[in-house]
Amino acid sequence: MSVPAKATTSWCTNGDLMYYIHSCICIAIMFGFGFLAPVEPLTVMGMKIIGIFLGLLYGWMFVGLIWPSLIGLLALPLCGYMTAKQMLAVSFGDNVVMMMFFIFIFSAIIEECGLSRFISLWFITRKSVMGKPWLFSFVFLGSVYLLGALTSSSPAIIIGWSILYGICGELGFKKGDKYPIMMVFGIVFAAQMGMSLMPFKQVPLVSLGAYEKMAGTTIDYLTYMLISGVVGILSMVILVFIGKYIFKPDVEPLRKMNLQVFDVKSGLVLNKIQKVVMFFLLLLIFLLIVPSVLPKTMWISKILSTISGTGVVILLVSIMCFLKVDGKPLMNFKKAENTGVTWGIVLLLAAVQPVTEALTSKATGFNPFVISILDPVFGGTSALFFLLFMGVVSILLTNFCNNGAVAVALMPIAYTYSQAMGLHPGIIAIIITLGVHIAFMTPAASASSALLHGNNEWINTKSILKIGSYMLVVSYVLIIGISLILGKLMFNY
Repeated sequence: MSVPAKATTSWCTNGDLMYYIHSCICIAIMFGFGFLAPVEPLTVMGMKIIGIFLGLLYGWMFVGLIWPSLIGLLALPLCGYMTAKQMLAVSFGDNVVMMMFFIFIFSAIIEECGLSRFISLWFITRKSVMGKPWLFSFVFLGSVYLLGALTSSSPAIIIGWSILYGICGELGFKKGDKYPIMMVFGIVFAAQMGMSLMPFKQVPLVSLGAYEKMAGTTIDYLTYMLISGVVGILSMVILVFIGKYIFKPDVEPLRKMNLQVFDVKSGLVLNKIQKVVMFFLLLLIFLLIVPSVLPKTMWISKILSTISGTGVVILLVSIMCFLKVDGKPLMNFKKAENTGVTWGIVLLLAAVQPVTEALTSKATGFNPFVISILDPVFGGTSALFFLLFMGVVSILLTNFCNNGAVAVALMPIAYTYSQAMGLHPGIIAIIITLGVHIAFMTPAASASSALLHGNNEWINTKSILKIGSYMLVVSYVLIIGISLILGKLMFNY
């Protein structure tokens, strides 16, 4: 009888060791930076706040989102900048943070009831796209773009890929063929661009929330959606053109495609719950945009402005919890909270709000410090050059860091110096927000990029880098051009 080998365990693996090392560095930066002698025009308090800010960034990049965010919040009263009561009021009690939480709750039911898959299939099963490979491809990507905007990039990608794999299997496409490679990347790209469409989604809310705290004003939802929507749609159009005229995959099987490929026996008919959820989804979008369109003196505009966008989401979630369909609540709040809320993002945003506001306050001396650093570099250049530079930096950094963290890190610099150069800070805020969505070169760029690089069966790194390079350049040019053209019109700049 053989004796099994004695199992050996270690209290600390190599991965654990690096985790603790990074954690110690994070805490050391957060609480130790403030002991350094301040460099004028920075103040002693400015050094402490910068230490908290840098410690948070380091923690988000190398440790995680949750405990660094919580410790960063506690650091604010510990350094003497505000009381614990004030910290809680401007973090978890912040309007933007609460909106993020309830948007997660709202989005959960869209995925749970199957409405997201219905939307995607509805678009790509129209008779007008059958037998037209490139029109079908654009509509397919458009449906994923819409799913990314309404839910989140990860479920949109997974749904899009599952539909694509079924089509490839039915039509005879094989792994390694050019068309599936192009569409696997295209689905990720479309979902990520869709995530940038709605200003109340994860990364835009973090980025624009940081801008709001510094500027003391918000960017109009309709303005942001118009710019991001034009950029997103044009990017997908160009992606299809690049596929058709540069990569030139064999699309003949798509000319023979019919509805039987999709196995839609139900005829794509919304069930009762999906109809109700669809109504609330359209109502949410309508109510969030109305204050940007109707005169502010109208009764509905006054009500919506009074309760704010966060109040609109809370109201609709309350009604959905109240309503019953077939004897059951339309929304199970506890289930939606368990499955839908990404707490790391909520906590990140809760930390961003008070820290970025503190960073740019007069008590820190941060604004004049940034100007003194950047003026020798950009002082003799145009505002356009600075804008182009910040766009490139946002994209490059996102390939190696969390996209939300990059947006937060760049926003104070961009806001401060854009004002000094006479450039409307709202324009550069939108450019940074969109820029951190289009990095795909490494798995670290975003959850979407991690999914893409992990899909070794249908696409390889070489193909990702090839297609990604084209789309990175195209998207960057579009982001800069559209933001400048429409931004000047919408901001009256």
